[in-house]
Amino acid sequence: MDNASNNDMFMLELETELDKRGIPFDHAGNRLRLSTSTNLHTYANSLSNEPVGQCRDIVNSCRHSGQRRRRLQAVIEQGNNNGYWKGKLPDGKEKLPVLRLLRDCSTRWSSTFKMIDRVLTLHPAIQSFLQEIQNADIAHLSMDSKDIDVLCDIHQIIEVPHTAQELLASEHTPTLSMALPAYELLLTKWTELKGTIWELAHYIGIGLDKLTNYIHQGRKTRIYALAMIINPSLKLEWMKAHWGENDVRRAREWALEAAR
Repeated sequence: MDNASNNDMFMLELETELDKRGIPFDHAGNRLRLSTSTNLHTYANSLSNEPVGQCRDIVNSCRHSGQRRRRLQAVIEQGNNNGYWKGKLPDGKEKLPVLRLLRDCSTRWSSTFKMIDRVLTLHPAIQSFLQEIQNADIAHLSMDSKDIDVLCDIHQIIEVPHTAQELLASEHTPTLSMALPAYELLLTKWTELKGTIWELAHYIGIGLDKLTNYIHQGRKTRIYALAMIINPSLKLEWMKAHWGENDVRRAREWALEAAR
């Protein structure tokens, strides 16, 4: 439904009518408000600005010299000391953590996620830093609220594989048995996000296709199944709850063959 006033009235009348029949219904909570074409166009424009690339440019520029790095640290500390960040931070926070920006690296796990995460955390200080007179040559790198909104969506999407990777990397014992459960949890979370961050559904779908294929091939691999079966916290019970009947039967047969 669109946001026209006649639809507001319709939803109120529908709530009244259903209430007479003893059917719970909330006129606001059950209404879907579709984004206008203007909002979608704005989102597309911000996405075309390549927010991850913008983020990378900000990091590289702010870390370009020791002088810039020290000045950004000073901006953070001064804002903490004089209460400047109060009302500008989420969750009622009043101070920013005194941290440095992080570069990403194509050969380092989760480095892009950590780079984005740090930029979002320090964004108020970065904005103040870029607006200073001595930084006029990099002021154009400033990201507006719309660009930040898109970057937050991207952050939310790539946080899921980051969490899965952290789970597997944090163990001090072999984690082969946890690989497929972690990937299948990732599959579930991404599927949920595809419905909520629909503006980026196409990109999430590409990741889902690759992940689904990997999981499908993994279920056919004997070593994955055996590793899960001998894990006391998984055994066949996890497979029964998450896999199809044929996959479970095949895994059971592999276990029996290995035990002979």
